Amino acid sequence: MTYTDTRPATGTRPASDTGTTTPPAYRRVLIPIQDTAQAEHAVELARRAGASEALVLHLNLRESYGGRRFALETDSAAAGVVESTVLELSMAGIKATGQVRPALIDRAADEIIAEATEWDADLIVLGFPRRSGLTTRLFGSVTLSVLQHAPCPILVASPTRQTAPAAH
Repeated sequence: MTYTDTRPATGTRPASDTGTTTPPAYRRVLIPIQDTAQAEHAVELARRAGASEALVLHLNLRESYGGRRFALETDSAAAGVVESTVLELSMAGIKATGQVRPALIDRAADEIIAEATEWDADLIVLGFPRRSGLTTRLFGSVTLSVLQHAPCPILVASPTRQTAPAAH
């Protein structure tokens, strides 16, 4: 004769109990951001991933021409992108810090990967790719390069769909 005890063990709850939670797998999230248009989607992805801490990274890209480097945006514009995204993350309940880092335009992916490694990120949330298919074929893709070489998982935000204007 076999005996099966159908009572739960002391101190346990059934798996279907709604009181159980899983700890977030992606606590530290790196969010490289190009401009404020990407912020909303990146913040939402970080929130859904369960991030408790985020680092916003904005690369102030520089073009090298004739041995000289030229910034593609002002320092204040770059700082504004970071401040805006950090504020959105804070409003979403995620502890956030940010930094602006100079980078050559063709080294953006390397800088993102280096920061993810240095900061020990659990996840990278990238904004949607901006280049067209032809431009990507000619100059490469930052998103693709990060996907191939990152030290952690990556989420890529998709662009918002443009809605057709209402008929009058």
